Amino acid sequence: MKKQLLQIIVGVIAAGLTFTSCIEDDGGSINSAFFVGVEAESGTDVIVGVDDLSTGVISPIGTGVEQPAWMSFYQMGNTMLACGYTSDNLTTGYRMVDTVFTEVGSLVTELGIYGMTEVDDKTAIAVGVTRSGFEPRVFYFIDLESMSITRKVSSKIDERQEEGLVAWPTGMVVQGNKFFVSYYLMGAGELEDVPAFATPNSNQARVAVYSYPELEFEKIITDDRTTDIGVYSGERAILETEGGDLYTYSTSALANGFLPTPDNPSGFLRIISGSTEFDSDYFFNFEEKSGGYKLNNVVYAGNGKAVVRMAKEDDTNPDYKWATYGPNIEAELAICEMAIVDLENQSITKLDIPAHGGEWGMANLVYDGKVYVNVSTADEAHIYEIDPQTATAVKGAKINGNWAKGFAVLKD
Repeated sequence: MKKQLLQIIVGVIAAGLTFTSCIEDDGGSINSAFFVGVEAESGTDVIVGVDDLSTGVISPIGTGVEQPAWMSFYQMGNTMLACGYTSDNLTTGYRMVDTVFTEVGSLVTELGIYGMTEVDDKTAIAVGVTRSGFEPRVFYFIDLESMSITRKVSSKIDERQEEGLVAWPTGMVVQGNKFFVSYYLMGAGELEDVPAFATPNSNQARVAVYSYPELEFEKIITDDRTTDIGVYSGERAILETEGGDLYTYSTSALANGFLPTPDNPSGFLRIISGSTEFDSDYFFNFEEKSGGYKLNNVVYAGNGKAVVRMAKEDDTNPDYKWATYGPNIEAELAICEMAIVDLENQSITKLDIPAHGGEWGMANLVYDGKVYVNVSTADEAHIYEIDPQTATAVKGAKINGNWAKGFAVLKD
């Protein structure tokens, strides 16, 4: 993990700038059906406009909108956001303006953004986190129209200084007058025997519940049937169904950075719509029902189905630590596979996708009944088109680069 992070290219950005401009690539203004954030082989991130995700080659070479640093990409409402990773805390918004992909403003946060949720088409909430120490986590309310921060709320979420642990947010959902935040407990790097990112207390699932819109802390709900929820930089570990039920996923995997590795199995929990407690009658023991696989990342696809990235690991082998974070990882550690799960019926159907590397999160686009995801190996990267209803997958466009880090569909 440390080795990979040291390779991240971080740009130096002047803080406090807000501007609006039309973005053009070398071939003219970008006017496309889809937008893909691609990490080029050089390590540079570029937003590329494409008309088809199913065929052809998506290339950042000589085209697209080059980014200043190693970025995370989100679609919030009708805006694509590019957020700087680690020390570069600039977030830039893009929208279609008069059929042209246009930079509509930027904002700077004190902390690096490690997760975001859409409240409505005009509002998003981002969470800023320090990678070590006991500093508060900060929730930023973002006005997407003006690309400005309208409010900031600080919270410890679940700080345990005596254990050397802090909360790392992994998912956020606004539902009615409640704000749910899933997290895992990781070492703050302040105690000698609890290094940064260590997970000595992860045999429990935890979600913090706040009031909304006040964001006043109310309580922490827990469940001992599975483990800490989500993964580092996974960002969307709470899934909301059409009926308002919330599902969380727990990974329990060394390959996802959990060391010590929890004993409880990887699985799904549920919070029934309108409730602020875990459903005691529901536990989807994914690890048992899949024959030993552990969840890595999950995308809700609609109609109670989800696309999962999963891994079967040897948790006694130290080489497996963080093994799901290398898009172009060596073949012997390319342990990620994919499946469709039915959350209500608790069924699992493996997809015909070869073993591959993982990502920081799981870049995806749910569009027109299909789910588009990045699949990278040491040799190549492709978009795969997944039909969650038939549990089939088709290899799509080739990525001329390391991996697709984000997708967006923007309307004028």
